[in-house]
Amino acid sequence: MKTEKKELKQQTNKYIFIDESGILSDPKDSVIIIAAVSSSLPEQLIEVTTQTRKQLRNRKIDLQEIKFYRSGENTRKIFLTELVQKDIELFTLTVKKKGQRIDDTPENFAFLCWLLLEECMLFYNKTIREIVFDKHFHRKIDRDAFDSELHKLSGLILHFKHADSIQDVRVNVADMVAGSTLWYQTGKDSKYYKIIEDKIISEKVFHWKKARKTFFDVKK
Repeated sequence: MKTEKKELKQQTNKYIFIDESGILSDPKDSVIIIAAVSSSLPEQLIEVTTQTRKQLRNRKIDLQEIKFYRSGENTRKIFLTELVQKDIELFTLTVKKKGQRIDDTPENFAFLCWLLLEECMLFYNKTIREIVFDKHFHRKIDRDAFDSELHKLSGLILHFKHADSIQDVRVNVADMVAGSTLWYQTGKDSKYYKIIEDKIISEKVFHWKKARKTFFDVKK
């Protein structure tokens, strides 16, 4: 596990947006990335999409939703370059699962998000004001089960939000960070990761088997 932290920040309320790249249940995906983008000025994250659209306004691109895998090279570069100019910190979790199928259950996903969030909690202490997840589960019963499990693991008393990235474009920043990190971790391309690298506070890497063992140790 590789984890790098900068100085502890405790003074300003932080808003955290989380999304993942890769499919838990697909054995063809060798890694899963969960990324968190934190800012004390979350409205600035809307500006990232706005400025990217302005720079691409003469291009025939569907800009309703800017997602890593739906965007071209130029869009990704512009978006990430705009992002790193904002007041942000990044946290990433890489889960290595070569050939393994991870059941995409609220319990499993909550555990992985907790592995990431514990780094945010260590860094920000008690200044986390809001945590917004991209809507991973479509059924409310699954979202409720996820929230319940994550509350148990983290001890956080916050109300977690689950947002549709079409309605809340701020979640897209986490998608772009997760996609950039996945391409870097799988050796596909490192240029997008290099744009955001200096903003990364913590990089955590786990093998699924080890992570699962940790989970059961926590549950005891």
